[in-house]
Amino acid sequence: MIKKQQLLDEAIQTCPNHAQLQYDKAFAQERLRRYDEALTYYLRATELDENFAKAYFGLADIFVVLGNLEPAIWAYQSGLALEPDNQRAAASLELARIKYRSEMGERITSEEFVRVMRESRDQSTTEGAMDGPIVRMQILFEIGSAGLTASAIEQLETVGTALSHASLADQRFEIAGHTDSTGSPEVNLPLSKLRAERVKQHLIDRYSIAADRLTVAYYGDTRPAVPNDSTRNRAINRRVEFRKIR
Repeated sequence: MIKKQQLLDEAIQTCPNHAQLQYDKAFAQERLRRYDEALTYYLRATELDENFAKAYFGLADIFVVLGNLEPAIWAYQSGLALEPDNQRAAASLELARIKYRSEMGERITSEEFVRVMRESRDQSTTEGAMDGPIVRMQILFEIGSAGLTASAIEQLETVGTALSHASLADQRFEIAGHTDSTGSPEVNLPLSKLRAERVKQHLIDRYSIAADRLTVAYYGDTRPAVPNDSTRNRAINRRVEFRKIR
């Protein structure tokens, strides 16, 4: 593997404007989970050859892994414009759209939630490198508390119904609480824990989801999905994430 990497690096030094070599380097970095480096090489490949569909698909897959769904959708669309019959990319695009809608605060259906959580690990080149499929939701809580709002209860109906689906019955999930950067870390961290625990308890009480299927994680403002530099972005960061862990 090391020898192959060395040969590839030498080839790129000799032919820095060769799109296929940039793609090969990106794919190799992706396999090593060096996603930021892979992103750079995939992007370079698309710049060198704007008709390189596979490079757009690789770029999109990396954006998905990094949680950047809007550019992922663009990259999938760009690749599919060149290679419209690529079924894997078309399916990945639809999943990215579902995740993006949810991240933006739109309510998705329980069927869409199930579809994301059932996505095959080999459907996307890099998705299998993650702990499991993930859905981000803007679950609205009462200000400064862990109380669920009416809209939050409606959104959790999607989750509760989906987790009760036969195809997910033997699966375990992590519920992760996040906040924006408003307020101090000393407040945000325990608040994110309380909110994640409140979501878990609601799913247990309302939908009879077994407690041992749900684990709680909490991060406060330490893992923003996007920079906390606008009202829109802060809303995205005030989120609950559902990740399949088995």
